[in-house]
Amino acid sequence: MVYKGCDIGSAKPNKETLRKYPHHLVNCIEPESIFTVSDFYKQSIKLINSIHERKKIPVFVGGTMMYFKSLLNGLDDLPERDNEIRENLQKIRSSKGVNELYLMLVDKDINYANQVNELDEQRIIRALEVIEITGKSFSSQIGLNSEAILTNRFNIYQYGIFEDDRSLIHSRIEERLKRIIRDGLLDEVNSLLKKYNIPEHHPIRKSVNYKQAIARINNEYDDSEFFDRALFATRQLAKRQTTWLRSWKDLKKYNLSSLKEIKEEVESLSSTL
Repeated sequence: MVYKGCDIGSAKPNKETLRKYPHHLVNCIEPESIFTVSDFYKQSIKLINSIHERKKIPVFVGGTMMYFKSLLNGLDDLPERDNEIRENLQKIRSSKGVNELYLMLVDKDINYANQVNELDEQRIIRALEVIEITGKSFSSQIGLNSEAILTNRFNIYQYGIFEDDRSLIHSRIEERLKRIIRDGLLDEVNSLLKKYNIPEHHPIRKSVNYKQAIARINNEYDDSEFFDRALFATRQLAKRQTTWLRSWKDLKKYNLSSLKEIKEEVESLSSTL
């Protein structure tokens, strides 16, 4: 939701909702730029401090679990992105596959390689990038900044929607996808591609709905396959989010039929703070 113009595919709240209920970190980045986990963490910390100064309570809502994890656990003091190094790694990825990058990581830092999925391109590239910049193993530079852990500084209350009925989840996902396509997903993506120079490795090109829409615009498959691929990708994303939630610590879980209880819980909590 941070990227301007990525409205329909990300199911961003409409203008009326954003006007009635002001949000932060929405429409704050041009699509040609890249918003990293580090950017999210740094901006979130600034927002938390600013909101507390106004005697308000910051509320984070969304489904990008890796970003939330970084906010809770803090980030290590690692070097900034190096586009030249990343471009070289992307060339290796394009010519030899992500497995070649993983083998490079095994050679340079077996400890971290054992912790990461061998197909997790994003984490593998980041690790190799840091190793190249610092000359040190990635594993020796992470998990050191305990002062950045959010739970050491604030009281954190966490709520999650965790629905066991997979048929209900799949039904809602399919209806949502139909609505997004009907609302003009392909037109939105086509406009983005014409208006901005979005790099091939940009997260927008890899994200659910946008990746499939770009392929459809490029005539890599027809409308039917476009829908099926977007549907499958969304279901896989929901499955990964469910896996995250199953192991999430200190999370109070609700199912979709408990929305009233969630509202009452949050209202009750906010009245005591």
